[in-house]
Amino acid sequence: MSKLRFSVVLFFLSTVLLKFSSMFRDLVISGLYGDSYKADAYFASMTIPNAIILFMLTGMKDAFLPSYYTYEKQGKGFSHLTNIVKGTFIFSVAVAIVGTIFSPFLVKWLYPEFSKYQDGYSVAVWTIALYFLSITLVGVNAVFEGYFDSRRKFSFSTFSQTIVVLTTLVFALLFHRSMSIYSVPFGYFVGTILSFLLKVIVLSPKKMIAWRQKPEWKEINAFYRIFWPVGITIAVGQINLTVNMLFASRMGEGVVSNLNYAFRLVTIPQALFGVTIATIIYPFLAKAISSGDMKLFNRGIEKGLTNMFLLIAPSVAGMMILIEPLVRIVYERGAFTESTTALTSYYALFYMGSVLFYSIQAVVAKGFYTLGKGSYFMRIGLISIVLNIFSNYLFAKWIGPSGLALSASIVGMFYSISTFTTLNKISGGFNLKLLASEYLKIIVATAVMSVVLLWLKTTKYFGNTHDWLLLAMFIPLGVMLYFTVLRLCKSDTLSELLQNDKMLFFKRK
Repeated sequence: MSKLRFSVVLFFLSTVLLKFSSMFRDLVISGLYGDSYKADAYFASMTIPNAIILFMLTGMKDAFLPSYYTYEKQGKGFSHLTNIVKGTFIFSVAVAIVGTIFSPFLVKWLYPEFSKYQDGYSVAVWTIALYFLSITLVGVNAVFEGYFDSRRKFSFSTFSQTIVVLTTLVFALLFHRSMSIYSVPFGYFVGTILSFLLKVIVLSPKKMIAWRQKPEWKEINAFYRIFWPVGITIAVGQINLTVNMLFASRMGEGVVSNLNYAFRLVTIPQALFGVTIATIIYPFLAKAISSGDMKLFNRGIEKGLTNMFLLIAPSVAGMMILIEPLVRIVYERGAFTESTTALTSYYALFYMGSVLFYSIQAVVAKGFYTLGKGSYFMRIGLISIVLNIFSNYLFAKWIGPSGLALSASIVGMFYSISTFTTLNKISGGFNLKLLASEYLKIIVATAVMSVVLLWLKTTKYFGNTHDWLLLAMFIPLGVMLYFTVLRLCKSDTLSELLQNDKMLFFKRK
């Protein structure tokens, strides 16, 4: 196995660990607090600072990678790293202070409903404040994670994020009796510190930055002009989720929590396949552009889109068929009741479209950032936020809370179509015939798998089957059906994936 293939496998496994540790965190919260007002207050309020965290965390990494490669070719990579770390720390501290001070006012303004409950207001305020305090180190962590990605150490970058989630999980388990749900945001704050200390240990203080180097503000300002549109674009999804939570918080106790549990579960394929493949192809796209090779760049995007769809399409279809037993297995225990399962499963079906469309967007986004055209992407993202507000209002009036989930899928469709067509124009054009051919084959294979599984599910043999047994039989059967039909359709994407001498994305011929 080549070093590159090994790093891809290791990164995928670390991503699985990160996603499932996040799921375990939500499992603990659902088991302890179910769809109570405490869970509502936590999930709704954390989306506000989390939008900024995502803005810093993922946006910083995506902006830093091509910037670092440019300076590294000039022999100034370490100097550039130093400048961005110092500039980001100052910016992060300012954001953390302002956000923490204004957290009580944000809750009164955005979530007045929580004041009706005994300590709903207090939970929301402390959650926002502790997450904002965490931003002090979030930006610096993101820069170093971008640095590790530039060295193709994807797994370490992901593992350092996993530490934050695992610490949150441990605090929720150990201190829920003494601290109640406050233990969750406090655990996140401690986890951010531990993640930074891990980087200090791995790099050693002397090799982290040039401590005596004075910040070069022209260079920092030039970087941030690139970073702003990238960061805002990355945060669009979280901003839209925050809008959803604002609407949901006014629909009664439990709506915020049930929508959140549904969203977290269905986005597992997006994180495992969409985000993973987008992250893996990013360094190759950056190098293709730095070499002036647009053909290689376009081939990278095409490979990213086909490989992503190969994995995401059957995953989404399978989850739709098995959503209720999945929710029962994952969540139903403790305070999470049978009625909560029914609502969460129902909402999850409406979220499925967003998983597919935002996975496409994740790959396309890397193309914009590599080309330095993040402003294009940002404009489309800002339009999607406005569209999301209107669609939330309309669909919530029409079909209630499930309309908020449906709105996410519709906005995701607009977002992915708009960004793809724009990138296709500015990059000189992709091989649309190849993409259409591969997507059609994947859709046919997914449809055949879905029809067979749905038919089997309705037969008397599987009507009363235990959830674990049903999944144990249907998942392998679905995988076998899907890949068999895909082979019969002669999918080039699958053929390349199965060849040992080729990678998941692209390779110079």
